[in-house]
Amino acid sequence: MIDKILLAVDGSQHAQRAINLAAELAGELHADLSIVHVLMHGRPPEELMHMAEIEHLVQEAHAVVSPGIAYVTGSHPEVLGAAATDPRSAKIVSALGEQVVSRAKTYCAEQGARNIKTSVRSGDYADEILEAAKEFNVDMIVIGSRGLGVLKRTVLGSVSQKVLHHADCSVLTVR
Repeated sequence: MIDKILLAVDGSQHAQRAINLAAELAGELHADLSIVHVLMHGRPPEELMHMAEIEHLVQEAHAVVSPGIAYVTGSHPEVLGAAATDPRSAKIVSALGEQVVSRAKTYCAEQGARNIKTSVRSGDYADEILEAAKEFNVDMIVIGSRGLGVLKRTVLGSVSQKVLHHADCSVLTVR
């Protein structure tokens, strides 16, 4: 029986599909839902950068981190790609992560998911997702697949593949 589901989100299109499916599953199964996002410093997915640009997420995050200070249009690639040691960028990336999980939580609640918890973490993507699964004692992890080709998957590794191979529970990978 599936009583607790962990949803991993990163702002990508695959993550959006995972959000849709996890919300539906949580609602149908009356399962608790935990949503986790691992902060992305250095190399955020292109979809997150595109979403940040279109939906003005970095500008909104900047307003939270630096109220009253004007946002410089077009600086989101530099902010999202900055090192984790840059304090201003780290705060904006953290606020952006909070927005990603907040939007996922709102959508899931609208779809009937209940008892929703959120967590924003920093560290290795797969390790943090696996740690969250243990902390929340979940029965299933729902994660988007980036859909990398064989060569990229072999060379770079894959978060969803690592989670699949190391999780102590069922893993549903969404494409």
